[in-house]
Amino acid sequence: MPSADDVDDLSEPSGKSPPVEPFYRGTLIRLARGGGRGVVRSEQTGREIPFEREHMVVLAPRDGTGWFELREGMAVGYDVGWTSRGLRVTKIFPVPAAVTAEDPSGT
Repeated sequence: MPSADDVDDLSEPSGKSPPVEPFYRGTLIRLARGGGRGVVRSEQTGREIPFEREHMVVLAPRDGTGWFELREGMAVGYDVGWTSRGLRVTKIFPVPAAVTAEDPSGT
């Protein structure tokens, strides 16, 4: 049985742990408003992940403009899930320009 002394220390040498990002980051590369479909390209892998509006939640301000704020080419945060058709975006939100330009962690 491993003891507490055998556990590796996963913290950074400076003693600070990296900020935890709850969503993946990517770019909205295709958006068909009429059909309610689109594609997000992952920053980490470059993989293109499709979505359909009726199977997705848009996280946005409470004024109800979430879906209408989405534009092709904009930076987005997203989460994914598996469906019978494969990997799909399940949650998406526009990343504020200040966060994208300054510090991706938002801190």
